[in-house]
This record gives sequence, C-alpha cells and structure tokens, in this order.
Amino acid sequence: MKIALFGGTFDPVHKGHVKAAQSVLQFTDCSEVWFIPVYWHVYKKKENVSDISHRKKMIELAIAGKEGLRLVDFNENPTYTVETIHKAKKQGPDNEYVWIIGSGLEQEFDSWKDAEEILNEVKVIIVPEPGFEKLKSRLLSEEKGNCIVLWDAERVDLSSTEVRNKLFRERDVSGLIPSSVLQYIKENNLYKK
Repeated sequence: MKIALFGGTFDPVHKGHVKAAQSVLQFTDCSEVWFIPVYWHVYKKKENVSDISHRKKMIELAIAGKEGLRLVDFNENPTYTVETIHKAKKQGPDNEYVWIIGSGLEQEFDSWKDAEEILNEVKVIIVPEPGFEKLKSRLLSEEKGNCIVLWDAERVDLSSTEVRNKLFRERDVSGLIPSSVLQYIKENNLYKK
C-alpha cells in the first residue's frame, strides 16, 4: 500500500489540511493519508501548542467519514521528519511512503534536519498554495524524481495561525474549519485569550 504521511501540529486542523489530504488521494496513487500530530513542534515552544488530546480529537472529527484519511499517533514528542518516516517504516515495512508538505514549506526544506536522508527514504508531495509557480528548493526536483507537485490541486490559502488569530479575536471561522471541529473548540473553550 502507498501511504502519504502528513505531519504537523494541526493546531487546529482546518479545511485546508483536509483539502490537501484529499488532493493527494485524488491526484496520486496513494491509498491513504495519515495525519500524524506532533506533540509539540521542534521549532515551537511547547507551551504555545494546544494539548495533544484536543488536537487529536479535532483531527478525528475533521476526517470522520472521509475515506482514506486516518489519524496515526506515533507519540511524537519533539521529533524530526526523518524520525517520523523511520517510525512509519518500522510499523508498516511493506508499505511505500511519501511525505506531504504545502508549498509554503518548500523553500525551507533544504534546511530541515537530514533533508537529503529524507529524500533517500521517501518522495515529497507538494500541495501548491496560491501564488506558487516553481520550486525554489535546491534539493527538491521533479526532474530528479524526488518530489511531485500537485499542479492540478485546488489551491487553498489558509493556516492554523490565521484560524487561531481569528478565534482569539472572536471572528467567524465557520468557513475555515469543519463544523464539528468548531463545535468542539467552543465546548472546550479553546483558543481564548
């Protein structure tokens, strides 16, 4: 089975994440997309990230009933992409894996820990965001065959930071996150000042 690994803090998960995952299923031969929440991000302060139990529940709600989308918990305390890939391969050694990133992270990829090793382990699938026209990474290359850009995917301009900021300011986010996730956020008083 070919599986796309989708790592992140998902704080909170939003419609852009779900759309990106569904685009991977639509435009590649991947059978599943695994949402892998990191407990906290290596480059972010732990106290600035919502509790993992809330983030996992929001992912479950966002992908409920959506074929091919799964939540997979590797107990990701600060970790690097290459370590997550190794965990996936250990759990399912017969599967083929790819790694999903949004085009907003494409330029940063070269500076990731063990970026070249990542490309020895998996291909990278890039989901383009509005305005993305070409790869700027030195390492990622469609010609070399180490990445695939989903040029035909719907482009979504949305970030968890934007969603959080709107929630903090008590703005309407109903078009940005699934209604079940919004209900959960309200019930649990998340993203309040």
